Amino acid sequence: MKPILSSSTRRQCVLALSLALLCACGTGQQRRTFPVEVAAQPMTGANEWGWTVTPESLHVSVGPVRFFEGRVLLSERRPRFDWYALIGGTAWAHPGHYVAGDALGELLTPKTVDLLATEPTVLGEASAVTGSYGSMELTLSRATSASDAEGKLQGHAVRLRGSATHTDGRQVRFEATVDLSKPIEGIRFERELELEPGRVRITVDLAKWLGRIDFGTVGAPNAEEVRPFPADSQAQNAWERGVEDTSAYTVTWKEGATQ
Repeated sequence: MKPILSSSTRRQCVLALSLALLCACGTGQQRRTFPVEVAAQPMTGANEWGWTVTPESLHVSVGPVRFFEGRVLLSERRPRFDWYALIGGTAWAHPGHYVAGDALGELLTPKTVDLLATEPTVLGEASAVTGSYGSMELTLSRATSASDAEGKLQGHAVRLRGSATHTDGRQVRFEATVDLSKPIEGIRFERELELEPGRVRITVDLAKWLGRIDFGTVGAPNAEEVRPFPADSQAQNAWERGVEDTSAYTVTWKEGATQ
């Protein structure tokens, strides 16, 4: 009986083969590597519900990361109907017409990242080829003992603890987690990449992650008790939609050698 490969394993094999074929078929593309790092842009001021959020800890399991030639045409439609849109909120940037195209690079090993760190965290080296880059696919995978030896994520993909203070004086301490069912596709990254030294930086905009959350739906305000987001609450829904939002991720090329 032939062994059955999982869909993720099959996809990794196809991507690896694509990279090899691009170099072997006279395309003029050359193999190269580059570091990939992750940083966060802090949220300043109150969100759209009047809550100012103070994170105490924020960890995320990042990887695999994959790069493609396909470019992203953004629309302002929502990826799926959201009941909470009926009671307020803003439009979410989401890929409109998007075809990934050929794979140009990948970094497969997940790593736990502290998004409150003062310096960017280097995930590792992406195996890649030169060419015209148009987009990135980001997987926020569930943490394992290998990727999260200190147990910061407790098996989740994203874990946040902190407090939120409303403009009317209400205070809530909370803990929130996210586990996505699929990678975040169609994140814009446009770059004509040759052999120049540099690195890719993925910056997470925390205002996009936290900006739509009404912390009043977590439970009665209590500055002492740490409250988890209820599964069916507006807070959990808005939190997950924020993490899924492609516009929450800015991908840039940083010139020069890694410091």
